[in-house]
Amino acid sequence: MLLILPVFLAIVFTIMEMGSLAFWVIVLNHSTYEAARIGALKATPRYGGSPRDVDHDMQAVMSRIVAGARVSSRVEPTVYDRQAEVQNHDLVVTGSYDAKLVFPISNVLLSKPKGSGRRPIRATVRVPIEQPLQK
Repeated sequence: MLLILPVFLAIVFTIMEMGSLAFWVIVLNHSTYEAARIGALKATPRYGGSPRDVDHDMQAVMSRIVAGARVSSRVEPTVYDRQAEVQNHDLVVTGSYDAKLVFPISNVLLSKPKGSGRRPIRATVRVPIEQPLQK
């Protein structure tokens, strides 16, 4: 029992820790998607907001869902629409969060950097920025 119990507990705690990390990945994906929706709506030419205002609004949404999460964004050009004569753009939003590890044995195995007790998680979402067709 003395030989098997520590190995068994290490396996059980690691499985539970991975379940906790999976939960945080799902929550971060959802919060990044919600922030990207807000950012894509406010990044339209009709809104006229500066990129700093859009980032501030996305960060406010992100911090309401996941406290301590950070968000960054960039605008990338995509396909040129010849019919409407408009260059389309996508808003690429990246959310990041340092998930706290709970169990002591899996803390050594899963933390980055080693022994920090935290595991960085990132989620990236690409959302099209809507362009009005009227000129």
